[in-house]
Amino acid sequence: RRQRWDLPLQRSKKKRLASFQNGAEATMFFLLDLHTYLLVKPEDLGPGYHFHLRDQLRQKVEGSVQERAGLIIAVAASEALDKGKLHEGTGMVMVPMKYRALVLQLFKNEVVDVEVVEVNELGFFAELGPARIFVSKAMMEKGWSYSQEDASSRCFVSADRSRIIRRGTNTRVKLVATKHDQNRLDAIGTTIGEY
Repeated sequence: RRQRWDLPLQRSKKKRLASFQNGAEATMFFLLDLHTYLLVKPEDLGPGYHFHLRDQLRQKVEGSVQERAGLIIAVAASEALDKGKLHEGTGMVMVPMKYRALVLQLFKNEVVDVEVVEVNELGFFAELGPARIFVSKAMMEKGWSYSQEDASSRCFVSADRSRIIRRGTNTRVKLVATKHDQNRLDAIGTTIGEY
């Protein structure tokens, strides 16, 4: 008998959650159906077993990066596919799990709004939620120059001095490349172009 929690799982492989910015659709969040295995200790096999499975699944996958899925933000629903099998040599029970997760995926050539968190003479780092994006000085429009009076005032200033990029500034960048590490997403961006 299968147990279900929270939301029922459906057969759809991928569902897009779209947001609209300036009339254009920007999709970076998806609902995906994924699978994994959990190793359950013998002391957790009693009352509350299914709640323990749900909590253990969330601890295992939330905040991690799955290679073909992206960064898992939250588990929306989960179900055990069977009762589990004894894992030889450890005394633990291996339980196959199916779950629906809210996932962040970044794509090349996607335009995103980010917050600048660090500025240095080579460029600036920005964050989009849990994703970290680097924009080098070479990937900025011509005329931007680095300025630093002290450690707290590091910034890039446009040629006409009308725009400044410093820590805490919100800016729009186009992603040139993306990389998935085990627990985070990294990207390289550019501010060249009109978007």
